[in-house]
Amino acid sequence: MLLSACARENSIDVNQDKIYASYELFYDANQDKTFARATFKFSNALGTNLELTSPSEVRFNGDLLTFKTGLAYYEKEYAHLVSSGTFIWKDANSAAFQNSISYKNINYPAVLDTIHRNAAYELFWQGDSLTANESVVLTVNGVLEGDLQVFTQDNINSKSIILAQNQLQILGQGNGTLWMDRYYTPAITQKTSAGGSISGRYRPINKTVYLK
Repeated sequence: MLLSACARENSIDVNQDKIYASYELFYDANQDKTFARATFKFSNALGTNLELTSPSEVRFNGDLLTFKTGLAYYEKEYAHLVSSGTFIWKDANSAAFQNSISYKNINYPAVLDTIHRNAAYELFWQGDSLTANESVVLTVNGVLEGDLQVFTQDNINSKSIILAQNQLQILGQGNGTLWMDRYYTPAITQKTSAGGSISGRYRPINKTVYLK
């Protein structure tokens, strides 16, 4: 599976108009680092991974992204929060595609130490209500093996996420770890005929709560 996931071709060997590009700007408060990432596939989002062939390159805010061989994507790391910026990808024919992205922050309630598993729980986050093309994904990892549960909210104007009772009951009693991501995924503006995607993501410091 690992070999399959890392299988790739050189971008010079494919039709440049059939390259699918995806970009992500991701801040992880647990590390206080921002990651600018770009992935290139042949034909569509599920296609073969591509490694760019010179003169093709990808930059974020003017900085060159480098290829991560084992992960098959391009990345540049930044200390602290970088909440917006612009990706520019030049293909092997020197055609340039420019796409900008930004995102908003989010955080847990000021007081959150216990979640009862015998009833639905509504978590109100700190941060703006959701707007178009935004979503919040909350993952809860309990004490039991394999009891991880995922909760999603993508309704415009929402400022909370409901943890359904039937999912909470799967979690074992004890300390659980929460991680939460706020996504902004607008339509990509400059792309090939194969399409592409772009997203911004903010993750606050993970939270430990008691699942009662």
